[in-house]
Amino acid sequence: MRNSLVILIICLTCTLLQSCMPKTTTMPTAHGSPGDIIVVMNNENWQAEAGDSLRAIFSEFCPNLPFEQPIMDLHQIPYDKFVEMNQLHRNIIFFEKIAGQKNGVVNVENDKYARNQVFVRITAANQTEFVKALCEQRDYIKRLFLTADRDRYIYSFSRSRNEMGEKQIADTFNISISLPSVYRIDEFLDDFSWISYETQKTTNGIFVYEYPLTDTTNLSVEQIIAMRNIVLQKNVPGGREGSYMTTETKFDYPSIETIMHNGTKTAVVHGMWKMHGDFMGGPFVSYSKIDEARQRVVCVEGFVYEPNAPVRDKIRNIEGIIYTYSLK
Repeated sequence: MRNSLVILIICLTCTLLQSCMPKTTTMPTAHGSPGDIIVVMNNENWQAEAGDSLRAIFSEFCPNLPFEQPIMDLHQIPYDKFVEMNQLHRNIIFFEKIAGQKNGVVNVENDKYARNQVFVRITAANQTEFVKALCEQRDYIKRLFLTADRDRYIYSFSRSRNEMGEKQIADTFNISISLPSVYRIDEFLDDFSWISYETQKTTNGIFVYEYPLTDTTNLSVEQIIAMRNIVLQKNVPGGREGSYMTTETKFDYPSIETIMHNGTKTAVVHGMWKMHGDFMGGPFVSYSKIDEARQRVVCVEGFVYEPNAPVRDKIRNIEGIIYTYSLK
């Protein structure tokens, strides 16, 4: 009897303690494919100027790709379908009509329904104000979704990395970079390294190389392409005798953007590579930095080869890897 009473007291105490403890809920992780955005608005607005304005921004074709692909893929659903799984999508644009609101307003709510989610709510009294608010913030909104996808790529491979390869690169080139565990070093020289991830259909490659800094060195697209062609002709032969990797400039000239990246002025070049003397090609992206301390230019670039297939998301995945690169 005494033992039963002790057990009862213990059970009551545990129950009381549990009821006093704060309840914790785990937020689900956002799902969906890279490059996808769910647009929540009624069908009438989607087929009118509100939908047209979104398509004008996100359905522009990405430059420097072998096939025409939009910047992002839009998927519209009406409000009554915005439940459960749709609420957990990674990228969402939500049009909320508020009668009497003077101007359209763009609000960003990160992690609204799920972790790693970008939720853009645009409130406006009507379509005209929606379009005006969207167009005023078009570059910001576009960059917001592209950056979020890039950061998700980085997060996904940060949990499983090729630390041995990272150290080898760091010791030789005095840079830091995060390499996914599936990437392997194929060729390693004092001034050039080739790292790749091969599947049955796709070749994903990363080059790390450097060349001396001179009085005439600059980070113009012309000079970056010229040095790139010299390095790749020497180090990246093709399957046919006399063939080698080079840069496509006749039908698709590379684009350049200069940014501050990891504390260093960086030239980011997007373009198309081709195989001189062979029938191969695809997109590439390169990040070039001037290392004043060591009197050199360091370039890290990635490329994709998957013939007759869309490769927008694959080159963006590789750019996520390159984005982790910094000078030591």
